Amino acid sequence: MPKFWKYLITYMLLVMLGVGMLFLSGLCPQDQVEKNYLLSMDELEPEYARFHMLRFDWGSYHLDDWTEVIILSLSTYMDVKDSPSSVLKNAYPLEDDFTLESARASVENHEQADVFYVRYWHGFRIYVRALLSVMDYGSIRTFIMWGFFLLMAAATLMLAFQTRSFWPPMLFTAGILFVNPVVASALFQYSVCFFIAFIGMLFVPRWLKRPQTAPMGFMILGMATMFFDFYTTPLLTLGLPLLGLLICQSYSKNPPTAKAMLLQSLKLMGIWFVSYFMMWITKLVLTSVFTDQNAFASAWGAAAERLGVVKDTRFMFRYDKLAAIISAFKHLFDWPMLYAFCGILLVAGIVMILLRTKREWYARGAVMLLVAFLPIIWILVGTQPMYMHAHYQYRILAMTMLGGMYFWLLSVDRTRLPDVKSNE
Repeated sequence: MPKFWKYLITYMLLVMLGVGMLFLSGLCPQDQVEKNYLLSMDELEPEYARFHMLRFDWGSYHLDDWTEVIILSLSTYMDVKDSPSSVLKNAYPLEDDFTLESARASVENHEQADVFYVRYWHGFRIYVRALLSVMDYGSIRTFIMWGFFLLMAAATLMLAFQTRSFWPPMLFTAGILFVNPVVASALFQYSVCFFIAFIGMLFVPRWLKRPQTAPMGFMILGMATMFFDFYTTPLLTLGLPLLGLLICQSYSKNPPTAKAMLLQSLKLMGIWFVSYFMMWITKLVLTSVFTDQNAFASAWGAAAERLGVVKDTRFMFRYDKLAAIISAFKHLFDWPMLYAFCGILLVAGIVMILLRTKREWYARGAVMLLVAFLPIIWILVGTQPMYMHAHYQYRILAMTMLGGMYFWLLSVDRTRLPDVKSNE
């Protein structure tokens, strides 16, 4: 019971902090926000009609400027002084068929917000609005790209220092490269879950020293994901920190048994999913109680469509589970990369045969495979959104690739692999 109350109090305090920060962000200078919003539309205009980077015909290079404009608009329209409830409504004035010209006009004419997106917290408005107070979207994009790669580098260094090996950090970097970080770092929408995941990985050393703090950490990760994300790649904030924790434990002087690693993983997964779900329910409750919006009706309608509870007969193909899985994996590879990866798999398989290890290490590697399989379950449950938006949701497969590579690493005799040598 003391632990339960500790978690409950922490949860409530974090909710209060998040709501408070949303209201405070509404107090940013509105004239500067609107000025930089209009400049941002000018920045986006050249690429808006051609939303592919580097390769026009490959989905993993697909930007989503349409959603970026919505994110900027949601961050512009926060009328805290005159209408405090608008913060919880997630209000903006853009219809589904908006153009950049209509987006500009909505701000220039100070149009009233009449569209409500009440299903998510949209906590990203806290930092988007703060950034709009001082810079336009072009500068913001540079800022978030720097943040993305610096945090990625910090997580890589953490793995190197904790394992005293170049294999875990090298494979981690490879896992991220599979999901095209050049594009992922370029947008608010794509980058947010990577930011949360990389920051979570930086707490792995603390969780190693004080394992009892890991459940609280994963509760906060689940809450932060629902608070900040626009439903892009939420599973990353669970998988990347968990795989980082597991591989560092495996490289410790006294690695835990496979059973202990499995039970720990199941516990942390459960905590993350419960906190992610409860944060969503909390938002719906607060919105329904303090605004005139029926948040539960809106949320249930969207969830029923995405989970296939209600299916439009015109779009039954969107619920083809095999097609959705294939679509997700197709975004990992173009043909040259697919051939190269097949060659790497062949070499890796030969190495596993030649450098066989002890049975307990195969069991530890199987725990990595469990984590790696989570995105497949996610796709099987949420088939429709993956089918429609595989060009960015496929990035949850970074977990699958990294978990698979860590399974390989634990399934070979690592003493016979070339590696760095360092004193304890």
